[in-house]
Amino acid sequence: MKQEHIIQYLSNRMSESDKQRFYNALEEDKELKREFIKQKNLWAVSTSLSQKDKSAENDSNLFLYRLNRRKEDEQHTHRLTFRLNAYKIAAVVMFALLLGSVAVMLNQSTLNQETEVFYTETYVPKGEKSELTLPDGTHITINADTKLRIPSNFSASNRQLDLAGEAYFNVKHDSEHPFIVKTESINIEVLGTSFDLSCYPDEEMVTTILDEGKIRFAGANNNKVNGTYLKPGETAYYHKSSGVFKVQETVKTDKASSWKQGVISFKDMPFYLLAKKIERQYDVEIEIDESLKFEKYTGEINEETVWAVMNNFAIATPFNVESSGRKIKITAKKNY
Repeated sequence: MKQEHIIQYLSNRMSESDKQRFYNALEEDKELKREFIKQKNLWAVSTSLSQKDKSAENDSNLFLYRLNRRKEDEQHTHRLTFRLNAYKIAAVVMFALLLGSVAVMLNQSTLNQETEVFYTETYVPKGEKSELTLPDGTHITINADTKLRIPSNFSASNRQLDLAGEAYFNVKHDSEHPFIVKTESINIEVLGTSFDLSCYPDEEMVTTILDEGKIRFAGANNNKVNGTYLKPGETAYYHKSSGVFKVQETVKTDKASSWKQGVISFKDMPFYLLAKKIERQYDVEIEIDESLKFEKYTGEINEETVWAVMNNFAIATPFNVESSGRKIKITAKKNY
């Protein structure tokens, strides 16, 4: 049994007699079964990204391309990364369903014992945004420079994923199965809720803005955090290093997810933090003079070029702007 046989099975191009031989091979070869489980997860994502009118053969080509990319990535990083283009893809991630027909033929208890949980890692690069609709109906809008890790056993009854970055969630309501978002420092448990969560690894503050529903915090070594609920119209701030947690009223709810429309809103924000947002929005690297890092700004950036943005800031606080490719250098004017 080779890779071609797995692809033939997944694309429904295998005869009944070949299917029986395939099932028998899975029973006898643990490594083949392990590889099959990996590839069926990749196949689920690949076929969901293809257009509905594509043929099975085209789906197979797409799968082969992504499989080869996965194997190349594993040699260097041992993980699978998908780069999704800005708003070009509304991906419906479908796991587990492809194993249904196999489970009927295989010994179910043996399969369950040996099945491992694998993660599909979706990465949205700087300068881009993307959207996902999960099998339970939850819709996620993902901001730039963000990673989502979704386990292969994600289902309507097992709703958990990992986030590193920023995303806006519209969680499908299910009172019996909470939806859990895990970050490196804190977990969020929801039932049916719309909220924005920002938890970039290189930022100290985890910010959660609730629009609708209810959120419960957990997973932090802080009794003031664990079990705390957030109400609509409130924003929670959790400082990773100090463990300080505070909740306050959201000043402008409509600005909470303005990044989805390409707008960066900020109020009294230090330049070094604002620069991080600009870097993600425009896929650039900004170097700021130490004397300018804590200059504060209030306003919004709306579909302007990065050069226009930096020149506008230079008017408010005179500084020099130098650029080379994607790199921007900000230096203080000597006479300012």
